[in-house]
Amino acid sequence: MPIADQLFTNATFHTLNPATSGLPPAEALAAWRGRIVAVGTRSDVDALVGPRTEVIDLQGTTVLPGFIETHMHPIMAGVQMQAAQINYPTCRNVADVTASLAERAAITPIGEPIQAWGYDDSLMVEDRHLTRDDLNLASTKHPIFIRHVSGHLSYANDRMLELAGITDDVKDPKGGAFQRDESGRPTGCMEETANFAVGSTLPFAPKETMAAGVKAISDHCLTVGTTTMTDAAVMANDMYATYQNGVADGSIRVRARLFPYWSNTDTPPFRTGMGDERLSIGALKFISDGSIQSYTACLCKGYHDRPDVNGYEVIPAAQLTEMVVEAHAKGWQVAVHANGDAAIDNTLDAIEAALTAHPRNDHRHRIEHCQTAREDQLERMARLGVLASVFANHIWYWGDRHRDRFLGPERGSRIDPLASFTTHGIVHALHCDMPVTPLDPLFTIWAAVNRITRDGALLGPEQRARVSDAVAGYTSSAAFVNMEENDKGTLEVGKLADLVALDADPFEVDPMAIRDITVQATVVGGIVEYQT
Repeated sequence: MPIADQLFTNATFHTLNPATSGLPPAEALAAWRGRIVAVGTRSDVDALVGPRTEVIDLQGTTVLPGFIETHMHPIMAGVQMQAAQINYPTCRNVADVTASLAERAAITPIGEPIQAWGYDDSLMVEDRHLTRDDLNLASTKHPIFIRHVSGHLSYANDRMLELAGITDDVKDPKGGAFQRDESGRPTGCMEETANFAVGSTLPFAPKETMAAGVKAISDHCLTVGTTTMTDAAVMANDMYATYQNGVADGSIRVRARLFPYWSNTDTPPFRTGMGDERLSIGALKFISDGSIQSYTACLCKGYHDRPDVNGYEVIPAAQLTEMVVEAHAKGWQVAVHANGDAAIDNTLDAIEAALTAHPRNDHRHRIEHCQTAREDQLERMARLGVLASVFANHIWYWGDRHRDRFLGPERGSRIDPLASFTTHGIVHALHCDMPVTPLDPLFTIWAAVNRITRDGALLGPEQRARVSDAVAGYTSSAAFVNMEENDKGTLEVGKLADLVALDADPFEVDPMAIRDITVQATVVGGIVEYQT
């Protein structure tokens, strides 16, 4: 046996290893060349300690496997941090938004674009979307492009619409729409593929801005115990280069899993799993529908407050089936964004067609968000072996509005049906979808376990997750959903020495107190990358 490089001691180690379930937590862990070589009692581990072993006293903390964020957008989030801030509560009305953009315009060279993310119409005093006229008040000398907090809508001023070639008689693209006023003129608000088309007119961000942004998000990951971040939509070649350069120069200190985005690729010649323990390729990403907050999620029954609106397919069902069948046949894991139950039906139809045409064990195809899954759909997911990455933060951030406005009491109360996922035996992870909501795994675990809304209501208590299942959603189950369980998710010999040390034990505290637990140290490959 090798002599350990690091010995971690004076902590309670929850290994989450099913083989040791029911046994007391471990007392110590030894790592060599970034991987675990022993975990157990101090006497078990001491045999691997030598004169050059670094002994790290974890000060009586509780240790879990490093958190795995299975669905976020690190570069987008990092770029947003450097942009004008227009999100709630920084801005509470439209005037606040235009003032923030005007301040940015005053320091931006004339003609250069201004981009920002995070506008939430339903939290503004006016309770409405932005218009081109609003944004013209901020500047008519700069193209202005603003993304809705959901990422499924955007807003543009006259200069931006002109740059994108959008005229009054523009036709709506498949899977998208230009909102219009009573005269038929585009208001400057774009939905889904119209949003993507206008946004693609601009470069996403300068290379140096992306590099600084992803470094900032990597650093943030460490402060909240996250050792793996998953970019769920890599949309440009420069984004791949940003990750590779950041790993090479050490500015990205966590591990990264990248999902190629369907509209930016003709099914690449590689597939899921390519890469190494620092940077690797995950699932091929598709978008079936939009966002409930934008009325673009595809529902079988109309929205509660707009019963004549069902949302729509971003990728038409027949085309989605063709694409998923092709990707599956080439060996990919696929990840399909589906919020509405009609979109979930389309996704399951596509996956079932792929499995019928090309049977494959352990495909691990997954549905992203899976927000309004019905019980019959969960039964079907279980039968097909389909996994889920669930956006549990919806419960706190939008639960009140889903119940009262978008979906109504019955559908709104069972969003993100975590208890039902467990009942049906569906392996599922949790995620934050940053920058849609902040990255804080302990908060997301808290939200899943307690189901408390922003207004303090208990939303669908029968769908509360058990603490063990919610913790697994960021550790063991997350690793399985990401197809990385051989290296991550539990503290076992041979796996990566990725750890998070906490000031309290989530399995012992009152469930309402989980959000108050703080990260004391984050370890990546045996190296303490963050410590309070």
